Amino acid sequence: MRGRGRTRTTVRHRVSEPALRGLAAGAVVVPAPLFAAAVAVDGWTAGLVGLAATVGVALHAAFAAADDDGGGLSAAGDSVRRAGLAGGGAFLAGALPSLVVLADLGLGYLLAVAVVAAELAVVAGLRIRLAGGDVLETAVRVALGGALAVAVGAGIGSLAGL
Repeated sequence: MRGRGRTRTTVRHRVSEPALRGLAAGAVVVPAPLFAAAVAVDGWTAGLVGLAATVGVALHAAFAAADDDGGGLSAAGDSVRRAGLAGGGAFLAGALPSLVVLADLGLGYLLAVAVVAAELAVVAGLRIRLAGGDVLETAVRVALGGALAVAVGAGIGSLAGL
């Protein structure tokens, strides 16, 4: 597949991989501090902690993606695009559950858990489609990572009452 001088592999390196890495980072990293704060304090504070964690993981994903591109994968200046895609993906994945908790929609944190689960399902589906990985292995790996992040975060948050 060629279009404007780009092959499928080039598009994967320039667009798909950094965006997917960012989405995965935000979906797995942000739930731990978000749910720790949700259990330890109130929804407003938990949402703010989640948004702060979101900014941190987005910056990390952006800088890591820019560092990954030493010019060998793409044209000069493309590291900025990779950084934007990775940081944007991480921000999107972290901000959604944080905003759900911050909004306090009355469904408790069940809705935030559902948002995290949906994000992880999207990440697994994209990883299977783009990387051609084994469906069961990818699903278990992504689901386990997300479940651990939520459970560990909630467990650490429960220590606040001791």
